[in-house]
This record gives sequence, structure tokens and C-alpha cells, in this order.
Amino acid sequence: MNKDVTNKINLLIRSEKALLKLEMRRKGRQVVMVSVAVLAILAALVMLNIAAYFYLLESQSPFHAALILSGSDLVLAILLLVVASRQELGSEADTVNEIRNYALEELSGDFDEIRQEALEIKNGFSRVSSGISSVLNRDFTALKSILPIVEMIFESRKRHKE
Repeated sequence: MNKDVTNKINLLIRSEKALLKLEMRRKGRQVVMVSVAVLAILAALVMLNIAAYFYLLESQSPFHAALILSGSDLVLAILLLVVASRQELGSEADTVNEIRNYALEELSGDFDEIRQEALEIKNGFSRVSSGISSVLNRDFTALKSILPIVEMIFESRKRHKE
């Protein structure tokens, strides 16, 4: 059973590592896209703003021309950031999530079994302890309370052989 638990833990660790790699790849693409978008916006906006400013000066005051240009720059920047933030992990992540969830469920079941066995051992030792106390107090009828621990040991050995 230890090897089975170890394999499940290894599967869980590998799936978490794969998810992390996918997430980092997605974040890396987002950073690159945002950086390129910012550089492109800056270069284009400088030239566009200069041209638009001179065009707007013919019909607007310098203050209004600058205000119109800065508003349009802001709208464009927001639009590009929204597009960059809509990147998704894809179908690979769904598969890796399924593997991780499976490993977690299996480990949970194994840990429940281990907890139950530990509880049985604790109860068996409690019965043995009370049986030994009774024997030491010359109450030999309590020897039958030791019998469950012997049965539990045989059952445990039988399970480990399977």
C-alpha cells in the first residue's frame, strides 16, 4: 500500500508541476503581448498625437486638442489590455486538472484507510492493555480480551500480503 500511496503522491506532484508550467507559459505570453502592445502604442501614439494635434489646432483650442488626443489614447490602451487579459490555458489544463483531481481522490481514500487501521490498532492495544492489567491482577477471565488484537494482527498481515 505504501508504494501505491507514493505513486499517487508522485502523480499529484507531476500534475501540479505541469499546471504550473502551463500557467507560467500563459503568463509569459501575456507579459510579452502587453509589453509589445505598450511599445507599439507609445510609438504610434507619439506620431499620431503629433499629427492629430496639428490637425485639431485648426478647429480647436490647444487645450481641447490635447484633451481629445489623451482621451483617445486612453481608450486604445484599455482596449489592448482587455484583449491581452483574455488568454486562457486551453484543453491541456483541463486534462491535467482531471489527473490532479483523480490523484487527490485516491490519496484521500488511502488516507482514510490508514486512519481506520490506526484506530483499530489503538483500540486493540487498549483492549490488550486492559487484558494484561486484569491478568496481572489475577483475573484470568480477561485473557479473552486479548483475542481481538491477535485477530487484528492476522487480518493486517493478510491484507499486506494481498
